[in-house]
Amino acid sequence: MTIILSAEKAQKKVMTQSIIPVDVRIKDEVYGTGKEAYKHQHLPGAVYLDFKEDISGKDSFFPEIEQIKTTLEEKGINRQMAILLYDEGNHRAASKAYVLLTYLGHEEVYILDGGARAWKEAGYEWTDEVIERDKTVFDVQLQQDLLVQIDEVKAQLEEKKSVHIDARIYEKYSGETASGYGKDGHIKGAQNFPAKNVMDANGRWRSSTSLQKQFASVKEKQEHIVSCGTGNSACINVVALKEAGFKNVKLYAGGFKEWSQDDQNEIEKKS
Repeated sequence: MTIILSAEKAQKKVMTQSIIPVDVRIKDEVYGTGKEAYKHQHLPGAVYLDFKEDISGKDSFFPEIEQIKTTLEEKGINRQMAILLYDEGNHRAASKAYVLLTYLGHEEVYILDGGARAWKEAGYEWTDEVIERDKTVFDVQLQQDLLVQIDEVKAQLEEKKSVHIDARIYEKYSGETASGYGKDGHIKGAQNFPAKNVMDANGRWRSSTSLQKQFASVKEKQEHIVSCGTGNSACINVVALKEAGFKNVKLYAGGFKEWSQDDQNEIEKKS
């Protein structure tokens, strides 16, 4: 299943009400915050999820399972509904929301290519009408294999069964630029595929064919662990790898920040 939908394809699904738009914008040029922007204009039938309050945890990468389950149920979203995620257009919030929903077991989740910006540029309908959906039940089926912890990363490095992909920009990956975490460089053995490179010059997702070429140097049959500094940019690469057809893709949300806190963990520079 393709994950990325063009504004044209998304609009057809939205207008036939065969998909529920979920607004995950963080910022807006006119209204400041994504939440405020949602109040004034959003895709028809859209509900809003707050990046900090709903998609992220207070002391963890993801929110508590019961918390997000309750939030989705109160907004009328269950696992049987097709979901269209859109942010302001940089795809960071939408990608994290995609990984979260996939982790919860949702199987039909899409991302609007270009986000709200693309929708506006296409001249499609906006509304300030907030539809109150009936409360439903979200049957959580956790996909535990989607996430890996630091001990698993260490084990996979020793066994050399995984390809580790670092989604940060090259300067941080190589150690030329400070990571901001006290140590610089990257997790030993990690390969660098900056998340920004999965987008074209217009900030739109590259085609699946183009993404396949971009990740051609990593073997499809191997396990792919993706990380960055603290997990957010890595989610973009998780989406990109899945869009390119890779099946065994996992997220190490702790990333270089967590890895660098232990002096026993090996760090490499320049590669």
